[in-house]
Amino acid sequence: MSTFTLSTTQKNKPLLLSKGFSYTIDKTTNDKTYWKCEDARKLKCKGRVHTNNINTILLHENDSHNHNGSAVSTEIRL
Repeated sequence: MSTFTLSTTQKNKPLLLSKGFSYTIDKTTNDKTYWKCEDARKLKCKGRVHTNNINTILLHENDSHNHNGSAVSTEIRL
C-alpha cells in the first residue's frame, strides 16, 4: 500500500493526502474509516480510501479518480 499523510481542512476537519489526492471522511465504523475524494461532489469522483482506526493503516485504495491529482497542492496543504 502507498504512504499517506493526515492533515486538516480549513474547517479543522480530518484530511488524508495520498498520491496527489485529498480525501475527507465519508463515514466511520468501530474499526474502519471510509474516506472519499475531496472532489466527490464537485466532479462526481469515485476515488475512495479505507483506513484502520486502531493504528491508521491504509487498508484499501480505489484509484478511480476522474481527474488528475496534484502533488504540489497536497504539499501546500501540509
